[in-house]
Amino acid sequence: MSKMNNNERGHITGMPGTETRVTLYPQRLGVRMRNSIIRMLENRVLEGGWSSNSRKIAQALAVKYGLQVGSNNWNGLRVLGLTPQAAPPIKEIVHADWTAWTLEEPTYRQGYYKEQYVNAMASLDANDQNFYITMHDKESIRKVIAILTDHTSQELRDKSMHVANLLRGTEPIEIITFQG
Repeated sequence: MSKMNNNERGHITGMPGTETRVTLYPQRLGVRMRNSIIRMLENRVLEGGWSSNSRKIAQALAVKYGLQVGSNNWNGLRVLGLTPQAAPPIKEIVHADWTAWTLEEPTYRQGYYKEQYVNAMASLDANDQNFYITMHDKESIRKVIAILTDHTSQELRDKSMHVANLLRGTEPIEIITFQG
């Protein structure tokens, strides 16, 4: 294993005639990190901040295997693949979250956050397949994720389980290959 810093590795990776492979060894991950990645892949929702290594690995695996995933941020959730059956219960949760939020902070009833709420409700009514919901209660976000997971097609469930099961094994997983 080389003792190069990231800058030196970047220069070598981009050199003409080179090929760099990034390989993940699941058995070298800590139990907590591996379980976090598995949970994200099974639910098809990335969690954690921009610097979260678990999130980065889950996102790289999703890209590699063509798995469509949403994201859960500190103030909301990216929804992908909404089904007509999932929209009504999600709409109720979003409305309850918005109501509680405006009771705590009445100034949010106007302006930017009001527009976010209106746009989310319109997307839910239209059964959009890719949109963002601004939410502030973590438990409400978890409920929406559970509903989305329950209403995922069997094909997508199988695909996400296959990718998650790769982390349960001991075989190395090639994530990406860079060619200079």
